[in-house]
Amino acid sequence: MGRITSSITGVTGDRSVLTGVVLFALIAFSPAVLLWLVLRLPRAVQVLWERWRPAPQARATRAPLESLVRNLRRLHAERRGPPATTRVRRTALLAAYDDVLLDVCDAVGIPDPPLRAAVVAGGTAGALDPDRDLARLRTEAAVEEAGIALDRPAAA
Repeated sequence: MGRITSSITGVTGDRSVLTGVVLFALIAFSPAVLLWLVLRLPRAVQVLWERWRPAPQARATRAPLESLVRNLRRLHAERRGPPATTRVRRTALLAAYDDVLLDVCDAVGIPDPPLRAAVVAGGTAGALDPDRDLARLRTEAAVEEAGIALDRPAAA
């Protein structure tokens, strides 16, 4: 009589205990595992979608250098002219000037202009930040060293 048989389950000896433990673990942990899977499913689908979809075609969206320089000079003249009447207008003018100045830096090939770090850092004052003013001045100097005059050439 080496085998002990259970009349109810028909399973021998320790195997019924192991089956019970496995069933208990499945019942106890399946809700947590299912919840974890449901929460992770959207991210997994997104990762798979990004991996299998074709890469977007690179398009040259930057304006020609002449247009960028024309906009830079116009905004530079507005910035040097009479001050804007409201803080919103001053902020908008400086933000637009910074964007065009950085576009010119990219077009001319100025690596890592000082203004880029100030724009990325942001800050509470935004475009009106005094530290950003200094970075803007240093970037203007780099653009002029690259051969682009910020002031319009005088008519001869």
